Amino acid sequence: MLAFFFHTNRMTDKGLPPFVKNWNQFYILVFAWLVVCILYMYWFTRYFA
Repeated sequence: MLAFFFHTNRMTDKGLPPFVKNWNQFYILVFAWLVVCILYMYWFTRYFA
């Protein structure tokens, strides 16, 4: 289903940062960054609990 969504809604790559090749890679990087932030918040609260 996700492949269908990405293939039907083609967006131009003009608004992407220079180190990102396409929108799929951008979404993966955003998801990974969110996971890292959540883990840091978890470790921070565990450390100061």
